[in-house]
Amino acid sequence: MPAVSAPGGRPEAVLFVVDAGGGHRATANALVAGAEGQASGVRLRVVSLQEVLAPLDPARRLFGHGLEDVYNALVRRRRTRFLVPLLRALQLSIAALHGRLVARIAGFLAEAPPAVVVSLLPNFNAVLRDAVARLSPRPPFVVLMTDLADFGPRFWLEEGLDGVVVPTEEAARQALSLGLPQGRIWRTSGLVLHPRFYPRGSAEVRARVRQELGARGEDGLAMLLFGGNGSPEMLGLAAALLSRTEARVVAVCGHDDALYAAMGPLEERYRGRLRRLGFTDRVAELMAASDVLLTKPGPGSLAEAFHQRVPVVVCGDARTIPQERFNVRFVAERGLGLTVGRWRDAPAAVETLLRDGQLLDALRARLETLAENRALWEALGVIDSLARATPAVSLSA
Repeated sequence: MPAVSAPGGRPEAVLFVVDAGGGHRATANALVAGAEGQASGVRLRVVSLQEVLAPLDPARRLFGHGLEDVYNALVRRRRTRFLVPLLRALQLSIAALHGRLVARIAGFLAEAPPAVVVSLLPNFNAVLRDAVARLSPRPPFVVLMTDLADFGPRFWLEEGLDGVVVPTEEAARQALSLGLPQGRIWRTSGLVLHPRFYPRGSAEVRARVRQELGARGEDGLAMLLFGGNGSPEMLGLAAALLSRTEARVVAVCGHDDALYAAMGPLEERYRGRLRRLGFTDRVAELMAASDVLLTKPGPGSLAEAFHQRVPVVVCGDARTIPQERFNVRFVAERGLGLTVGRWRDAPAAVETLLRDGQLLDALRARLETLAENRALWEALGVIDSLARATPAVSLSA
């Protein structure tokens, strides 16, 4: 059965995502926006694996709730200490249901066979690999990582993949160790960012936004961002920053309406030094105007900060999500910010950065040594090449 072409004769790439966390869907949205912006010859179709597997959802069998609901509830409530054993239990459940999961995905794909299948999600890549292998002709199956590194075994990387798109040398090394050939490991210049994030904040943008936020001259400006869903911890962190520094603070609460409301009295108390925001599409310019970003070590926020050349303060503790633990080490080893072992120490780290101009300048200098992030266009190039059955581009750091 030949692969189905999208309207206009364009080959189609299926992008599998889950909504456990926001990074997988955000990356898919970025790829779609990027493809539309450059009039790509390949049509991208985003598919929720959760919806395809709903009747067989292994998390629902284990926990009584869907995979995405379980994960998001644990993260939202900061009940993440036991994510590793829960993760391994989920992986065992997936293995037990392997045959049935493969059959269901293969049946779904056979209805409209794509030219290439791309996974933007972990844990199910052996299942997806084997489902794609049932199609005839078989399209290539590629994993595009949305984390800085794998948290193996059987998290992102599996044997027998047709290729993997990775954002760091560590992830490339992990892929090599599983036996993936060098020519099928495409190393991008970072994590995929949405096209609206690529323009770097100019001096004019920085000055305008800082003036809007009340930061003048050498006033320090600290940004608080814990992803699109916020985090209750932001309230205490904002209060500590305001009480121990003279800095201005902008806190992006995301979709957390309760957090936004709770920030109200604090904003009133500090009259102009705190600006609270809900979900906003101005993160790029807010970040460009800031002197430091205090954030959880999620790959998306870190990638955005790296691109805007903003030093970060992150915490690595027992509740850090397993796949984000490498990110804390990455920040420390590359000199891209400061790391702490307890969240209550984070405000002091921000204070240190704002008071120590030499340290702040040194971190900014290290950020400037990072490769210019072109990951969106690099990833689209790989997908386009595979969908058109042409030699995939060779990427390097």
